[in-house]
Amino acid sequence: MNAPLVSIMVPVYNRRDLVADCLKSALAQTCRDLEVVVVDNASTDGTWDVCRHFARADSRVRVFRNAENIGPVRNWQRCFREAQGRYGKLLFSDDVLSSYYLEKTLPMMRDPHVAFVFTMALIGPDPRSSRLAYRFDQHTRTFPRNHYIRRALIGSSVPVSPGAALFRVSDLRGSLRLSIPSPTVDGFEQHGAGVDLLLYLMTAARYEQIGYVAEPLVFFRDHEGSITHAGDSRLADAYHQARIWFAAHTQGRWTLASTLAAAWLRTMRRRRRPVSPTYITQRFLPPAPESWSA
Repeated sequence: MNAPLVSIMVPVYNRRDLVADCLKSALAQTCRDLEVVVVDNASTDGTWDVCRHFARADSRVRVFRNAENIGPVRNWQRCFREAQGRYGKLLFSDDVLSSYYLEKTLPMMRDPHVAFVFTMALIGPDPRSSRLAYRFDQHTRTFPRNHYIRRALIGSSVPVSPGAALFRVSDLRGSLRLSIPSPTVDGFEQHGAGVDLLLYLMTAARYEQIGYVAEPLVFFRDHEGSITHAGDSRLADAYHQARIWFAAHTQGRWTLASTLAAAWLRTMRRRRRPVSPTYITQRFLPPAPESWSA
């Protein structure tokens, strides 16, 4: 039996009432050469029964269950290990794909110079009352790697959730980190914030181009218990740390300085009061690596 072209990977924990819509959207893709890999993280609410029902009904669904809850990021890793496809789409269990997602993203991914392809997204309690996110450009096209990296470090309109993009499975396996070295921030493997953005950045650094589809082809459900819903300052700090660590270890000094300044401005906006630039460097700047460029 030939390996599928695409693996849609669904890590899930206690999403009995939401995972069915997620899996239906994965199986409804107009591109049929796929598998759906579901890894249940020791759910306790009947989620596993729902997943097994889908596996019995459609041979493209392969289900796995962890003996104990290993945390979200390690569960992503399990998904990546079980995937058999060349391309990989991480689909969180409370989210939904447009049926045209793979049809619209795969053509650009066939270019070996393209790191990944991301799309616009809808974020909200349901698709009809959502906000539009990740308006990176007006047109569907590819961009130079450096343009994307600058926007990811300093600007906005780039996704942090890997659920917005199509990757190569080999890059998902090679780019995901459980944690990020930090003077003050920890717990990355417990929520995934920061390491998700770093998955994009580390992959982008190995290629020449980034692909973008100017259509909202994925819906991120904003609900109690989702990371989309959480306005936790710990998550903001995790993203500051990811950007600053990446800039310090892969970019030049001017880019690092700009990334630190952007973190400083974001922190003041969030706190609505002045913050010393020294606070940012002490909290997030790792020791200077020998590889820093001049």
